[in-house]
Amino acid sequence: MGVFAALVSLFASGVPSFWSDEVATLRAARLSWAELFAFLGQKDAVHTGYYSVMKVWVGVFGESEFSTRSLSAVAVGAAAAGLVLLVASVGGARVGVVAGVLFAILPRTTYMGIEARSFALSAGVAVWATLILLIASRRPSWPWWTFYALAVVTGTYLFLYSVLLLAVHAVVLLLDHRTRTVMTRWAVAALVVVVACVPLLVVSVGQKEQIAWLSDQPVVNVWTILVEPAFDSSWLVAAIAWVTIFVLAVRGRRVLASRDGGMLRLAAVWVVVPLMLLLVADAVIGPLYTARYLSFTVPGLAILLAVAFTRTPRTGVTWILVGAVALAGLPTYLAQRGPIGKNGGSDLAQIADYIDTQALPGDAIYLQDTGSVTLRPRQALYAYPDQFAHVQDIAFIAPFTATGTFSDVTVAWPDIRSHVADVDRIWVVQAGTSMVETNDLLLPLGYVEQQPHQTSRSVIALYELPPISDGDG
Repeated sequence: MGVFAALVSLFASGVPSFWSDEVATLRAARLSWAELFAFLGQKDAVHTGYYSVMKVWVGVFGESEFSTRSLSAVAVGAAAAGLVLLVASVGGARVGVVAGVLFAILPRTTYMGIEARSFALSAGVAVWATLILLIASRRPSWPWWTFYALAVVTGTYLFLYSVLLLAVHAVVLLLDHRTRTVMTRWAVAALVVVVACVPLLVVSVGQKEQIAWLSDQPVVNVWTILVEPAFDSSWLVAAIAWVTIFVLAVRGRRVLASRDGGMLRLAAVWVVVPLMLLLVADAVIGPLYTARYLSFTVPGLAILLAVAFTRTPRTGVTWILVGAVALAGLPTYLAQRGPIGKNGGSDLAQIADYIDTQALPGDAIYLQDTGSVTLRPRQALYAYPDQFAHVQDIAFIAPFTATGTFSDVTVAWPDIRSHVADVDRIWVVQAGTSMVETNDLLLPLGYVEQQPHQTSRSVIALYELPPISDGDG
C-alpha cells in the first residue's frame, strides 16, 4: 500500500513548474547550516525540521522538480502504509486497506504528494504518532510513550500546527475510557512534547507577521472548510464524501456500537478537533487558518470514508464506491500535474525556459519583484538559477539573507535608469499582460521593444538599442 500511494503521487510530479512556496524551500535548502539556522531565527521557523531534512535531501538528489517533490511522495507512501496498520489494528484489515487506498487518491493527498513543502511529511508523522499512541495505550511499559513523544515533537518541528495532534489524542483516549494510568502517562508524554517545542513556539509567535497575508484572503468560508482541506479543488469528490459522511452520521449509533466504533471515534476527532481549534484561534487571536494547514487531518477523513464504504458486506460494492471517488477526482489529479498546475498557473518554468533559449550571453534582465509574492516573475530566478546564468541580473543589490525574508534587495523599477547606461539589450519580465510602465521608462531612453512573449501569467519583452549607423554623430 505504501508503494502504491507513493507511485500515485510520483506520477508526473516533475511536470508542474515550481511556485513561490516551493521556491522558499529551495532557497532555504541552498543555505549553509549556519546560514539556515540564523535565517530561521527571522523567518519560517515553523518549518525548521522540514528545511533541515530538505537540505540533506537536495544535497543527495538534486534540485529538479521530481527529486525535490519525491520526498513528499515517499512521505505519502509511509502515511498510507501506517494508516493500513493503524486501521487494521482496530477495525480489521479490510477497512485498513480501503482507508489506505482512499487516502492515496484523495485530492489533497495527491496535491501534497507533489509539493516540496512539509505537509505530506506532517501527515505521515501524524499517522505513525497515532499508531504508536494506540500501541502505548495497550502496554504497561514506558518505552512506547517515549517513542510517542518523539513522534509528536518531530511532527511539530516539521510543521508547527502538528502539535494539535495532542488535543486529538487526548479526546480519543477520553472517549475510549482509558485507565487513569494511561491518561497519566499520556499527560507526561504531552508535557515532554510541549517543553521540547517551547523554543519553536516562542520563535514562531515572534514571526506571526509572516502569515499576516491571511487577513487579506477569504480563507474562512464554506469552501475552505468543507472542500479544500481534504479535496483541494474537487467539489465532486467533496460532494460524494459529505453525502457519505451524512449517511454514516445518520447510522452513527449503530456504527458506534459495532466493531468499527473505536475507529469511527478516532477518525471523527482527527478531522473535527484540529479544524475547530484553528477556527476558534483564527477568530480570537487573528488570521491563522488556511485549508492546506489541515493536511495532517486527511488520514482521518480517509478512515471515515473507509468505515462507511465497508459497512456493506459486499466487497464489490465497496470497491465500486472507491472507484467512484477515484473517477470523480481524476480531473483534479490531472490538472495538478499539468505544466502550470501549481498555485493557479505558476509560470516560473516557462519564464526560465524562455530566457534560457532566447537571451544572448551578457544580456541584461529585470524581473518584477513587487506585488503578490506568488505572482512575482523574479521567483523564476530563484527557482531555476541555472537558466539565468548567462544573463546579467541588473536589479540585484543584496541577498535575501540580509532582509530576513525570501526576497533579495533589488532596484525599484523607477530607479533602473542608472543601471542601464551600458546596456544594449535588456529583457523585462512583468506580471500580467501589459508593458505600459516599461515602455514609459525605456522607450524615451532610445530602446525599441521587440515582440513580447506571453506566459501563463507574465509577459516577457526584449528592449534593444538600435545600432548606431556610420553617419550618426
